[in-house]
Amino acid sequence: MKNLLLNLNYVLLMFGTTVYMGVLWALRFFWFPGWKSITTDVVQEHFIGPTSRATVFFTIVVPVMFICNLIMIWQEWRTKFRWASIIAMIGIVGSTIVGKLLIIPINDEIALGKTNQADLTMMLQKWMDLNDIRWILMTIMWLALMYFFLAKKESK
Repeated sequence: MKNLLLNLNYVLLMFGTTVYMGVLWALRFFWFPGWKSITTDVVQEHFIGPTSRATVFFTIVVPVMFICNLIMIWQEWRTKFRWASIIAMIGIVGSTIVGKLLIIPINDEIALGKTNQADLTMMLQKWMDLNDIRWILMTIMWLALMYFFLAKKESK
């Protein structure tokens, strides 16, 4: 039963990490180029709506990821795999800090709808640059977890 619960924990952590990383990869390569020309007329539909829905989703998923990652660190603390779990935790902590302290305030300011086009463009560029940091952090987290699963399998 312990192994089943531990495996479920790892599945939940990898699921959350994969979704989070995948959203950031999609932002980086598919949506960012088009968002450089977003206007104040369509910002609600093309920016505020999607970012608000993502915030609601990740407000649920990220705490689950934290708990799962803490369980992973605790479980692997006395093994050579603890570093993968610690690197993963650094990824989610760093990404959360960037999101909560730097990105969410930009979302909130844009959502007020009181910005002119030049300010909106500047804020969106800053928003994209900050999301590049999260893109890197979540990719590192995903790679650390993938290493963990592959290396752990090989060590058995």
